[in-house]
Amino acid sequence: MCWNLFKKKPEKPLEYVVYEMSWEDLVKLLKDNDLELMLKPKFKPDHKIYFTTESAWSKIIPYLTYSAEAYAESERRDCDDYSKKAAGDAGFNYGLFCAQAWGDCRYGYHAFNLVVTSPTSFKLFEPNAIFDEVAGRLIDQGEESWQAKSWK
Repeated sequence: MCWNLFKKKPEKPLEYVVYEMSWEDLVKLLKDNDLELMLKPKFKPDHKIYFTTESAWSKIIPYLTYSAEAYAESERRDCDDYSKKAAGDAGFNYGLFCAQAWGDCRYGYHAFNLVVTSPTSFKLFEPNAIFDEVAGRLIDQGEESWQAKSWK
C-alpha cells in the first residue's frame, strides 16, 4: 500500500481531527500493553501528544512509507532509520505523534512505528515498502507476527 506501489498517488489528507493526551497517559497506555519505554523514567519529550483517528491515520500512513531503494544491507541505513524518518515526518508534516517501536516480526528483531488511534488504543505500521505484506497500512499488535516490545 506504499504510494510507490500505486499507479496513482493517494490523495493527501488536508483535514483530520486532532486529539491530545498527556505524556503520562501515553506511557500508561503502552506500559499496560507490556511495551517498555526506552527513555529515562523522568524524561518527558512532550507535555502532550497529538493523535488522530484510525481512519485518518490510514490515509496518512502511505505518506510515511518509503521506497525500499534507500535500504542498505548494513547498519548504516536500516529499519531504525526508516522508523525515525516516519516518526519525524509525522510530527513535522502532520503535527501528530508517531513513536519508533522495536520488537519482533517474522524476519526477527526489527524497528517499525506505533501511532495512537484513541486514548485507549494504538496501531503499528511498517515504513519500509520492502515489507509489502504490512507496509503502508495500520496493523494490530501481533498481526502478521509483528509484536512491539519497546518504544521511544
